[in-house]
Amino acid sequence: MKITAYIVMVLLCFVTPARAMTMADLFAALREQPVTKLDTLQAHDSALGVQAVHDRFYPVLSGVMSYEKYNSPTNLRPVTPTESALLLASDGSLPFSETISRIGVSMSMPIFTKELFSLSKQAASISDSAQVKKRISLLERQALLVGADANLMHLDSLTKALTSRKASLKKTWDDISLQVATGRLPETEKIQLDEAINQIDLTFLQTSQQESELRKNIESLTGLFLEEPAPLQVNGALDEGELFALQPLQKNIEAREFGVQAAKDKLYPAIVGTAQWFHNYGEAYNTGDDVDNEYGVLALTLQMPLFNKPAYTAIQRAKVQLRREKMSFARTKIDLEAKARNLNTTLNLLGQSKELAQNSVKHQRELLKVAKVSYASRRMAQEEYLRFEEKVLTAEANYYLTEARWWETFVSLAVLYGNNLDELIQ
Repeated sequence: MKITAYIVMVLLCFVTPARAMTMADLFAALREQPVTKLDTLQAHDSALGVQAVHDRFYPVLSGVMSYEKYNSPTNLRPVTPTESALLLASDGSLPFSETISRIGVSMSMPIFTKELFSLSKQAASISDSAQVKKRISLLERQALLVGADANLMHLDSLTKALTSRKASLKKTWDDISLQVATGRLPETEKIQLDEAINQIDLTFLQTSQQESELRKNIESLTGLFLEEPAPLQVNGALDEGELFALQPLQKNIEAREFGVQAAKDKLYPAIVGTAQWFHNYGEAYNTGDDVDNEYGVLALTLQMPLFNKPAYTAIQRAKVQLRREKMSFARTKIDLEAKARNLNTTLNLLGQSKELAQNSVKHQRELLKVAKVSYASRRMAQEEYLRFEEKVLTAEANYYLTEARWWETFVSLAVLYGNNLDELIQ
């Protein structure tokens, strides 16, 4: 009994159909692809650019070791005249040597550097731009995915329509074949139907090739092979506020503005703090004894640029780059606003076209029923009947193609306005 139950369970596993893919599954797979993760790394790299500027506010601490050889005795540390006199009076070792070894630490720290504040803001704007670009790239790939799936649905529906047309023609072919066999109709009637069926088979193959190409595109985007197209359904309305696609350019303008300020900041005074401590070793030149001592310094330095020609040129270049960024923004804004208006118009027209195309399919199917009856009763020529079959197929193909174009237009508009396709499409 246990063996039988196990066999039944195994068979059920093989027989139970796999769950159909949804757009949520495809979107989730898209997020895990290397190209999406590359965008994430790029955005992370930009965020580290902000941290890199902030790091310049921190002190720099270094360990120092040196061995120095001089051509005349040199002091290990400064010696005052009174100390020198006392050492000589007591036959002490003067801290002067031709070879000096040093070990110690050195530290420097910006106390006030105005440029760093502007560079920090510039890096933040660049990081924000990278984050927006990352989101736009994801939305664009999601839009490509939806478009490919919509076209796959179009071809899948077209395949079903072709199957229906072939079945319809095959039924007529069966009726005609009997009449041709009994001599009631000429052989050409059957040959013409054979050719009509052959054309449908040819269209089947062409459709299969297009489906294979679309499945390849979907697999490239998601890493998944899609057997059947995922169903598409709009969940809510488009949010047509500001053009989201302009945000990276706006952030770039901000970055250029801070770049101009950073170039100007090079002309401001800077205060730098430094500290050094060394332990020095050497052989006193006057006694030959080993001497070692410690020596340290702490300093605040005001650096005031009096003339810095490269800085003036850098300011001019930064201003030119800012103007170029603004011109690029103005040009792109015009293009995107025109594109948005065109997509809105196209979307409305395609919505109306879908209704008209659906009515056309209904009407052509009804006319085909009448044509079948007329042809069967020999009140209609075969050529005219085949035209009705062709019109039904054309009407169905036009409807499915219009549906696919509507989805492509819809997601293109959604990307422009930065709508969340994960929530908008189910």
